[in-house]
Amino acid sequence: MILFRAFVLKASEGRTAPDFPLKSLAGGSGRMDLVCRCIVSALISPRGVSRDCRLTVVLEGPPDPPLSIEFDGRGVERAPEGELEAAEMLVAAMRGNPPRGVSARREGFEDAVRRHAREGFALYYLHEGGEDFSRLGYAEKSAFVLGDQKGMDTRGERVLDSMGARRVSLGPHPYLASHCIAIVKGMIP
Repeated sequence: MILFRAFVLKASEGRTAPDFPLKSLAGGSGRMDLVCRCIVSALISPRGVSRDCRLTVVLEGPPDPPLSIEFDGRGVERAPEGELEAAEMLVAAMRGNPPRGVSARREGFEDAVRRHAREGFALYYLHEGGEDFSRLGYAEKSAFVLGDQKGMDTRGERVLDSMGARRVSLGPHPYLASHCIAIVKGMIP
């Protein structure tokens, strides 16, 4: 049984400053709408906050990449109910006043993945060409790595391959990153 799940999202266009419009997250803001939907998917559960879940978003967009924002369900007081609340949590963290359970650090994708491995997480790369997700067993501490709407770039794949991340597939079709998080949470209790 999984005791703790982590997700690492590589947001290649995600803004690294709190200068994006909260009311128009999809328009010109580095696809912060995608990032916010992933935050909601990771933190929300039918019982409130997913206490057994953590999401690290590695923002790689302008003006000052990289920046990692981490949302740890063990410390978050309540899950955001929508994209706007998730965006407000992001902005607070970027401004140096993160809500409880949220932290920001100057950390790139490779460093974020290596930190998870050092913390004892087994690494799984969500990839359409991977092994069938439903037929595998998972470690008690599992970290699932995924890309944004652009997918994972070659450099990111090399990092994951060099660290022995196992490629697993949720199916033959591409899914939204937020849906991938919800599917994994639903398939692994």
